[in-house]
Amino acid sequence: MPDVQSPQFKLIIAAAKQCYLSDGISGTGMAEVAATAGVARSTLYRYFAGRDELLIATVQDEMLQLNTFLRRKLDRLPDPADQLVEGLLLAIREIPRRKLLNAVFASEQDVRARHVVWGSDTIVRFGEELMSHVIGPATSARLLQDEVPAEVMIEWVYRLLLSFLTLPSNTLKNEQALRATLRALLVPVLLKPH
Repeated sequence: MPDVQSPQFKLIIAAAKQCYLSDGISGTGMAEVAATAGVARSTLYRYFAGRDELLIATVQDEMLQLNTFLRRKLDRLPDPADQLVEGLLLAIREIPRRKLLNAVFASEQDVRARHVVWGSDTIVRFGEELMSHVIGPATSARLLQDEVPAEVMIEWVYRLLLSFLTLPSNTLKNEQALRATLRALLVPVLLKPH
């Protein structure tokens, strides 16, 4: 496991992000990242087995920042239904504003990158941890529906998020309409009435 706190690791992640944003994810290889970071390719391979692992680590770094932002906002909402709806709305609003996350999750330019990230155990675990912040209060309050395991609910919410990011709605023209729809359709599926 690489030392994610080391200055060299952080330098490599910053260089990878710079390359992804300037040359595209598909156009970025280990050689480009090494050159941008000013390190030998062998140094990159000490941290990452290949370009997919580097992409996953860079996306995870971006997701950590998003996670911190979301938690700060959602901690102000005591009601699990509000956390669920507002958390999804915040993610739908914030991901396109974050260029790397937008390129991976909301753009059709690099579908392969989405598959690499979506198929990553690291990102799946990270996504579960992020969603547990929203699902956790509902579980503690015994409001989570019993019929579906929490990990299935988490994946379902992520798939819903990806669909809104990649294929914006033709009928829900603004955030108020989406909020009302999520409250009417998503909340009853995930949470028991209280």
